[in-house]
Amino acid sequence: MERLHEFDPQLVIMHEAIIPETSLFRLYQQYIVPALTEIPIVEFDAYVRSFKTKYVCFEKVFAGGQLSIFKQMTIKENHGREALFYNWRSKIIAKNGFDPGFTPLKHKIIVTNKSHSQWTNQAASRHRAIANLKEVVNFIRKNYPTIDMEVIEWQNIPFNKQIEKLLNTTILITPCGGVSMIVPMLPHGAHAIVMDYYVTQEQYGFKRGQSASMEGASLNHFPHVRKHYYQVCGSQDYEFDFPGVKDTRNDASVIVNTTRLQLLIDTALEDMQP
Repeated sequence: MERLHEFDPQLVIMHEAIIPETSLFRLYQQYIVPALTEIPIVEFDAYVRSFKTKYVCFEKVFAGGQLSIFKQMTIKENHGREALFYNWRSKIIAKNGFDPGFTPLKHKIIVTNKSHSQWTNQAASRHRAIANLKEVVNFIRKNYPTIDMEVIEWQNIPFNKQIEKLLNTTILITPCGGVSMIVPMLPHGAHAIVMDYYVTQEQYGFKRGQSASMEGASLNHFPHVRKHYYQVCGSQDYEFDFPGVKDTRNDASVIVNTTRLQLLIDTALEDMQP
């Protein structure tokens, strides 16, 4: 739609499978879909059958596209999509009542408390979080006393309020994983400090022993935000979320070195000086 510049407020989005009855999908219907159309998503089979004819003709039909942005074989498809991604981000923000071009006049640091994940193992109390969150928060409050700071559990805030908070944020500190995909909602010139993970299993093009970015394949295509990937260089930089596991990508949280974190925060603040 974006590439062909074809927009219609009466667009009917047909979901190829059964629409899931989940809170996540309901949020998608409420806050994301209205950026494209006034019509709720329908199930393809049920919608076509509703016409009670053998054939159904449409004036215009769009049949999907390349949506996988993280698989190694398809990452190259993201190149050149910056404008498409940015316009999609802006449509969502505008439809929820905010200015996509808004720039805050004062600094604010937000630290993500990833206290919930649908992927958390039953034996664990966290999943890919910041292991020493309390230490990080206390360090920032002590060393940047004049900057407003907030620790947020995003799952407890409505999506439109998340947008509002992010648009007023100049530095976001977040673990990797799905929670970091809020980065594109940050304002122009903001900085995001996103945790890497330590590679023990070679995949996604990363070698054993490297510090790897989990969402870089997507986030790097939002140039209006500066990204700092906090490197995880060895066992001193992570802690497994529960006993008996070895997968540092999916089952470990990052131990943040506050000296290294301070260098990234100072770099961000210096870059944003007028």
